[in-house]
Amino acid sequence: MSPPSEHGPRTPDRRSSAQALFTAFRTLTSGRLKSPTPPPSASSAACTPARTPSLSTARAASVASPLPADASLQRIGQAVGQRAARPVTGGPPELDALIEQLDRSRPFSERALVVDHICSILAAYPVQNILGLWSVASDLLLPEQPDDVAEAGYRLLRSCASLSQLAAIERTVFFDAACLRKNDRAFDKRLDVIITLTKNGRDIEACESSIVSFILTSLGACFQASHDANKVRGKSNGKRSVDNPSQESENLARAFQYAIDICKYNAKVFTDDDLDLLLRRTVAICEGTTQRPDVANGIQLFDTIITYVHVPTKSLQPVLKVLSEIHKRLSSLQDPAWNTLSNLFKSHVGQAAISSLLHLLLDGPAKEVLENIEQRGRLLSMYRGTTLVLRMLLLEDGRNGLPKVPLSLLFPALKASIRVPLNSQEEIVISLINTVLAQESMKDLLLAETDFGDMLDIIRICAERDDDRHRAKMTSAAGHLPNPKKAAAERHLSPFEKDPSINGMYQTLSWLVSSSQLEGGAAASTSNTEDTNGASEPHFDDPVAPLQLVYRRDPDDAIYQVVAKLDRLSEALDFVQREAVMELFLHLSHRVSDSTGEKLLRYFTDERYLNPSNANWMDLCQNIVVGILKDVTRPRSIRILAIGSLRKTYDAVELLCARDVLSRCGELLLDRIEAEEDVEVLQELVDFALGVAEQAPIAEFANIVQILKTRLDRPRISSTAASPWQPHSFLSMEDRGIGTPCNVITTAYVRLFTRSVTHSAQKTRILYETLREVAGSDRYEHDARLTALKLLFRLRADSRHALFVSSSSEGERIAAELCRTEQTAIPAVKIDDTLVGDQVRSDDTPSWREQRKTSGSSPHSSLNRHTGRSTTSGGRVSKPIPPLWMYPGPKGLPEEPSSTSSRVVFSHIDPKKYPLSNDVLDMEITLWLEMIISLLQRPPDWEIYSYVLVHLGPQLSNQALVRSCVVQLRMLRNVLCEHVRNSSFHEPPPYTLLKKADVAVCMFHILTVIISYHEYFEKSEEDDLVKSFLQGIVQWDRTSKWCIHALSVCCFEIPLSVSKSLDSIVQKMSQIITKPATAIHILEFLTSLARLPDLFKNFREDEFKLVFGVCFRYLQHIRDQRDRVANGNSFQSGHRTLRHSGASRDFAASPDPNAKKPRSVEDDLPQYLYSLAYHVITFWFMALKMEDRPKQIPWITKNLYSTDSSGRYVMEEQGQVLLDIMNMVAYTDRDETSRDESFAKPGDGEIWKKTWIVGNGLVTIETAARTGASVVTTRRPAGTRFLKVRPLLTSPPRHQVPITVGLASEAFYSDTYTGILPDDIFQSFYAPLDLSNPPIPLPDNEPTRRAITTFDRIATVDSYKVGVIYIGEGQTNERDIFMNDMGSPAYTSFISNLGTLCRLKGAKFNTGGLDTCGDVDGEFTYCWRDRCMELVFHITTMMPTNRDDDMTYPNKKRHIGNDFVNIIFNDSGLPYNFDTFPSAFNYVHIVISLESRASFVDRRLDADPEGKNRYYKVQAISKPGFPDISPAVETKILCGKYLADYCRLIAINACVFSNVWFIREGGESISSWRNRLREIKRLRERYGANDHQPVYAPICSPSSPGGSQGLSSPPSREHNVMSPFQRMSIATHITDGTSRSSISSSSHDV
Repeated sequence: MSPPSEHGPRTPDRRSSAQALFTAFRTLTSGRLKSPTPPPSASSAACTPARTPSLSTARAASVASPLPADASLQRIGQAVGQRAARPVTGGPPELDALIEQLDRSRPFSERALVVDHICSILAAYPVQNILGLWSVASDLLLPEQPDDVAEAGYRLLRSCASLSQLAAIERTVFFDAACLRKNDRAFDKRLDVIITLTKNGRDIEACESSIVSFILTSLGACFQASHDANKVRGKSNGKRSVDNPSQESENLARAFQYAIDICKYNAKVFTDDDLDLLLRRTVAICEGTTQRPDVANGIQLFDTIITYVHVPTKSLQPVLKVLSEIHKRLSSLQDPAWNTLSNLFKSHVGQAAISSLLHLLLDGPAKEVLENIEQRGRLLSMYRGTTLVLRMLLLEDGRNGLPKVPLSLLFPALKASIRVPLNSQEEIVISLINTVLAQESMKDLLLAETDFGDMLDIIRICAERDDDRHRAKMTSAAGHLPNPKKAAAERHLSPFEKDPSINGMYQTLSWLVSSSQLEGGAAASTSNTEDTNGASEPHFDDPVAPLQLVYRRDPDDAIYQVVAKLDRLSEALDFVQREAVMELFLHLSHRVSDSTGEKLLRYFTDERYLNPSNANWMDLCQNIVVGILKDVTRPRSIRILAIGSLRKTYDAVELLCARDVLSRCGELLLDRIEAEEDVEVLQELVDFALGVAEQAPIAEFANIVQILKTRLDRPRISSTAASPWQPHSFLSMEDRGIGTPCNVITTAYVRLFTRSVTHSAQKTRILYETLREVAGSDRYEHDARLTALKLLFRLRADSRHALFVSSSSEGERIAAELCRTEQTAIPAVKIDDTLVGDQVRSDDTPSWREQRKTSGSSPHSSLNRHTGRSTTSGGRVSKPIPPLWMYPGPKGLPEEPSSTSSRVVFSHIDPKKYPLSNDVLDMEITLWLEMIISLLQRPPDWEIYSYVLVHLGPQLSNQALVRSCVVQLRMLRNVLCEHVRNSSFHEPPPYTLLKKADVAVCMFHILTVIISYHEYFEKSEEDDLVKSFLQGIVQWDRTSKWCIHALSVCCFEIPLSVSKSLDSIVQKMSQIITKPATAIHILEFLTSLARLPDLFKNFREDEFKLVFGVCFRYLQHIRDQRDRVANGNSFQSGHRTLRHSGASRDFAASPDPNAKKPRSVEDDLPQYLYSLAYHVITFWFMALKMEDRPKQIPWITKNLYSTDSSGRYVMEEQGQVLLDIMNMVAYTDRDETSRDESFAKPGDGEIWKKTWIVGNGLVTIETAARTGASVVTTRRPAGTRFLKVRPLLTSPPRHQVPITVGLASEAFYSDTYTGILPDDIFQSFYAPLDLSNPPIPLPDNEPTRRAITTFDRIATVDSYKVGVIYIGEGQTNERDIFMNDMGSPAYTSFISNLGTLCRLKGAKFNTGGLDTCGDVDGEFTYCWRDRCMELVFHITTMMPTNRDDDMTYPNKKRHIGNDFVNIIFNDSGLPYNFDTFPSAFNYVHIVISLESRASFVDRRLDADPEGKNRYYKVQAISKPGFPDISPAVETKILCGKYLADYCRLIAINACVFSNVWFIREGGESISSWRNRLREIKRLRERYGANDHQPVYAPICSPSSPGGSQGLSSPPSREHNVMSPFQRMSIATHITDGTSRSSISSSSHDV
């Protein structure tokens, strides 16, 4: 049959050039084929013309008895004799003579000449009866003739054979003659004769019986000759020449071509035996040759036989074998080889050929073949080729007339082909299976198969051997060569050694191979076979090498692709098939894709194979751990899923199995913890360990903690630098939320601690020791140490010293000082913008704090961020490094701790109770404090150091926690004071852009808390504390505020030490009073100090002057700045706006002078400070002894005057008020007077009344005209006084002339007589009159009376209201809180110390809105008053409370909601939330809470129920947007006996500032004193406008509306640049209480 023309070969990818492959083929073939199969002996060719029954019989006979030469001559002689009588005709006449000259008796030289002559005649004439001619010369071709003689014979024979009219007998004779010499080198001449005789194979009638024998003999002889010739040429030339083949090779090619021609034109001449011999001879040549053309000719002959003849069944295997091998190994011949194979498969024996091809693999080699290295190599080559052909057939899938491969035989055959390990063969087999799975039609056939065993075994075997080779390669590179064959044998992977069923889903992978096992392992794999690339299977001799699973998942890997296709097919499989596939997936879990791994996990989990109900569940779990969980190359989601599956198994085992089984199950995951590197996977493993440990007994708990500790103690990969401020390492974005593996372990410890502390003393002890070690050791990662610190710094104790973990670290506010809050964090972009160059100067660089502030951040931090940040000394700013902890940031603790105090763990236990049982733990907080002290003293990481600085103070505020730590507290105080005194604490690293002052702030914050432990200190240590704060006032600008606030606490807690250093304190404050960042705190401190007379009772006159001097210095500073502003020095192009940013003030450039800048808190502070300075003078003047006050008036008055722009001495309005106050109190401590309505008796006469404006006061005299009995009412800015005057009238001397006569004289003795007028009383006090400034009498009319009535309604003191709220235990809801009608004994004691209990009904003072008629708001309240102000407390528990009355809540809310300041007594035991009481007017909440929480019962059972000797935390919490100016912005700790006084002081300051803040946008808050002064001035302007004004006429104060320019903050020492001032409202008196009626804007309700 003819092959289709369009059909072409299908070949695999060629990986090298054709020449290289051919060279490799020649090398391999020549190397392996030591003794190629010899061709049939030349002597075995049939040479008799007698036709035999079959060629095989003839060939057998010839081989057994070769014919001698004499027999051949006899045959020729007989044939010639039959035609001898016939003469040779048709030639020229001389032909006969020439024939006679050919006689053998003639010399050969003559005969040779005659031969040439005769040949020319034969070529020219149609000679007949040529046999007679040949009979004469036939001896020339006898075997014994030399080659030159035979050559002449061949020339003559060819000429004879060329004649066209030859008879059959002549052809037969000539054919036999040509075949006579079988062993000479003239095969080409013989072949030329035969080709000529047979007309190129078309006419073989005369030699039909001998032609097949000739072909076989010729192919064998020519191949042997060609092989020998090529070998000789190879030795002589060193290489073979393909372009210049030898004559022998050409002879072989011609022999092949003649055989092809015979097959084409005379196919019927061949029997099956003949064909079998011919095919096998050709196979032998193809297998033995080293020449590519020989193989190509063989393929052509095969194709011809297949096309024109047929291939016998018994010849199929050798033909398929050699063609398949050629197709695999010779890339240049793949196409013709495949075409030939295709033609064979398309032929009528195609299906038989497929079966033979499969049986080549299925039958397997004989044992002797495997033992022979050469034959074994050829066998493996055949396997590869056969498998590749099968793959090609599978790709065709029945197309192009090719038959289909039966799968029932394919997989067993493939399985047999990989019995001998060989990489390339296994790759081809896997590729073939990949082809099967890739075709839809094959899938359908595969699904119809009920048994996948062979296919799955093949995949498994190939994968395992591939793993062994890869493992050997990797180990060899490391100097250790494991034996993959022995390993495979030990794992029982070969299906030929063991039952394949043992490799099912329940096989457990062996990880360690013993010596004896390896020695008996792979008996069938002892030889070292070579692969196609020359690589050999590795040997090894190490009998105990541990096996390591190789995790490989390359998408280009054939095994990976096969498994992936199986995965896609698995959904369509039945239960049995799917189970088998999943078994394979599990066995090859290290090679399957991630999606497949996930699928097998879900399969085994969902089908309950991992449950204890399955007998082999433990082995399955182990395989999952080995194949998936330990595969670090897998996505973490798959590995986490594996952990989840195993955790479900553990839960089931926990319910069903014994404890030892449970422990083994848990070890599957626990044992992985130490080696795990992926933090999320580690987190899941650790989470499992945590769950196990939580329920475990103490011994197992300790073991799990140790497992975690082992992972924790693993050495770090990166070495740490010597620098103490080494920046921390960073993680990937996806891991940053979890942190380092070390942090994962520490987080587990923290979670265990929070879960164990409430009930397990032994577990808590173990964890406490471990966490302390982590927090204090530098060998652990920074984030892990921080995690431990976050827990340890949250440890708190309640009033019973029972330990609990606080959910809040309470460190956010102090964290802002180190830029660890969102508002204060370093803006990295802006910092980068400042990196202009090395020459940038810090003085010209805007502070990043200011940039943050002016961009619209919350004013919460605006007053706390005073110090600008400059560049480093070199001019460059280090790039900011993201910190490891921030506020707000990730939750401080991994889970919310229990709010319940521990039942078994205590911070302090009475020594009488020792020894303790194992169920009770004394926490030994002393060890924790000692560790903190060590961290403060040695140079740790900045992240650790900063966290300690921020959070130590809040923890120390819990005194119950450190009750047993007296020694450590004293040590801590010594260390901190020494650090401050010597400035020896650690400086922040440059990349933080912080300064040493920022660290000092934290130091002073801690020291402020330590004040509350002064009872444990010596007097000298208390003095040292005060001296430290005193040093901090001036040493760093940033610390001034903090030290001043700390001193305000010292005034209550350690007053003797403050009193001892008070003069130094005031002196230091005078040095920094001009700094706006500290001025407010200094002035408020002095204001509060004035109300604590015991502290300065030993002050002398000069020391009082020092206090006054502080205020005057600040006032003069403001005046000087005002003058500079008035002079216009700041109006320059591109001017700068001065900001209150601390001592090192920053100037923010203003490119647009007309641009509207956001209003900041500093816009209101200067006016507040200005009036506050006057307030301090007032208070301290009143604090003078009465006999010392007049002495100070001249000096104070002198300093109240200033020079205006015209050079006049003037006094500001507030100075005028102050002067009036001094005059009122200079000579008396009893300034309260009241009017006597019955000053005149009915007989004293008619009452006359008149009013004068005298200076800055109104004098009203009411006189009884008859007797002169009078009441003098002096209305002054500072108050109103009443004076009763009665002239001591007497009768005139008898000799005096009567004053009146007539009617007047008569009236003198009547009741209506007017003898004394008010003017007489007035001039008695004011004569002689000052004519330059005479009093102004006011007319007695209605406008005047209204004006005076209005004046009298203005209070003489400022009035403020403060809410007081009690929060009971666990309360958080506003309505519930307002329903409290009583509080704890401590609360009751607190409010009683706030002021004096006053009756509301009929009250004459300003009650701040409380009802004074019907007890609607309660019967009583507490009030407080001094000479300057009045406080009324709105106490919710004293207001009527009826839970059934719906108006109870709104009535209380009506007052509390309108109070700017509220005091919150928080007994809830919970952190206070400012939004608990929503209101538009609540600006400040002063929150009081116990330093250690106590339940209601604990408070009742307390030995000190009123809390006088207990300590409380006080913190002023402001509304968002409200400035934090209170000294209690940071929590302060005070003893209960000082609590009310301290809270009242900070409430006063908060009330005053709140009034200023409330009307900052368009109003003016003035004191009642200034209000009264202005009313007097209005009357003067109305009735005395033409009079001469006094010399102290008011000028523009900061609050005066007459000034075109206001005041801004004074410039720093380094800068004298001025800036325009933006005017704002001002409070003229800082007496804590301008009443709502004394301000220009009306009151607002919620």
